[in-house]
Amino acid sequence: MKSIKTIAIIGGGPSGCALATLLQRKNKYKIAVFYLEKRPEIIVGESLVPAIMPFLQKLGIEEEMKTYSTYKPGASVWINKEEEATSPFSMGQGTLPPYAYNVPRKDFDKTVFNLAVKEGVQFFNQVAKIEKTGNGDQLKLSDDTIAAIGDYFNGQPDLIVDASGRSRTISRLLDIPTRTGKRKDVALFSHMTGTEPIEPFNIHLHRLEKGWNWRIPLPDRTSVGVVINPEHLKDYGATREERYDNYIQSEPTLKKFAGKGTRVTGVVQYDNYQLISKKMYGRNWVLTGDAGGFLDPIFSSGLFLAIKGAFRLADAIDKDMDGAFAQYQKEQMRELYVWQQLVDKWYSGQLFNLLKVGSDRMDSAIGRFLGPHIQKHLTRIFSGEAVYRWYSRRFLQFVMGGMLTLMKIGRLNPYKLKDFEVK
Repeated sequence: MKSIKTIAIIGGGPSGCALATLLQRKNKYKIAVFYLEKRPEIIVGESLVPAIMPFLQKLGIEEEMKTYSTYKPGASVWINKEEEATSPFSMGQGTLPPYAYNVPRKDFDKTVFNLAVKEGVQFFNQVAKIEKTGNGDQLKLSDDTIAAIGDYFNGQPDLIVDASGRSRTISRLLDIPTRTGKRKDVALFSHMTGTEPIEPFNIHLHRLEKGWNWRIPLPDRTSVGVVINPEHLKDYGATREERYDNYIQSEPTLKKFAGKGTRVTGVVQYDNYQLISKKMYGRNWVLTGDAGGFLDPIFSSGLFLAIKGAFRLADAIDKDMDGAFAQYQKEQMRELYVWQQLVDKWYSGQLFNLLKVGSDRMDSAIGRFLGPHIQKHLTRIFSGEAVYRWYSRRFLQFVMGGMLTLMKIGRLNPYKLKDFEVK
């Protein structure tokens, strides 16, 4: 790839705007962001993890975020509607801040957008049409697009960055193969008032009879989402609103916590989870954020990966050397792989099994010995730190696998793993 001086970024979401800001601050690139103002009424990804905070602090937006967000001190996981396990982030005892925020995405996205504007980034409120050139996988902006922006780049940009999110503009154009996860769930969610209050303002994650759900406390409402196999939804109505409303009233846990609530937004549906492009860069293009890969709303990793990916890509671009984009792709793939492993432990029931056995055995000798250690490393899953701590990952793998098996043999674990699967 030739030396990069001009960069077209497709997409004005957090990933694209964060990248544009970081590159603009280097004061040696000519950058333009293509975006459209159309957006859903609400957007998934409202609960941040502590791992994102150092990046937001480097961007300089935490103080503004405080004015419209809810302080998030931890996470609560419910095995059923009566059994809750709460982990304040401070129990992780790691290097990350012991807090994060629950954010209205409309406000958060606007904050990152406005930051890029303030830094002097050029925005074009229009679609960027991308075409193949016939020269390998090299791409270009269409002649119409070049004309519409007044030949801003004095020809074609040196690099096209796809930050288009789930639209996956370049991946679709080039038909890039993907790696998909085991799950084919859909997520339905809305904002509600009148639900059972949540305090402190942790995110609450519930294992349901079918699927799982989140409750995220926002300043004047609660985000209530359901992630479920679409086959389960057919009996609850024809539209997403009917299915969402009817399921809440028929599912015991949801009825308890949200059954008296009132929707103050429409119902938004997402149905393309766990999809990763097998190639993230080419001759003059690169993918970032959800355009490169996205996983699952559990553990709230999506927005964190989008912002961190922007920092990683800015460094790769700035290195301006052979192998920089290959290294960027390797690191992105590795990170997505590790998060996927944690996601799989949620759906397999391993995490719930550990929480249940831990609760039952807390007063035993083994519980008193291992309990604090287990809670520390479990907390690091929800803070995001477990992904970056080799010991945390290996320890959790042991206690969710080998140790629970040994306890089963020793009749200290009376449960079957399938009893805790997310169906």
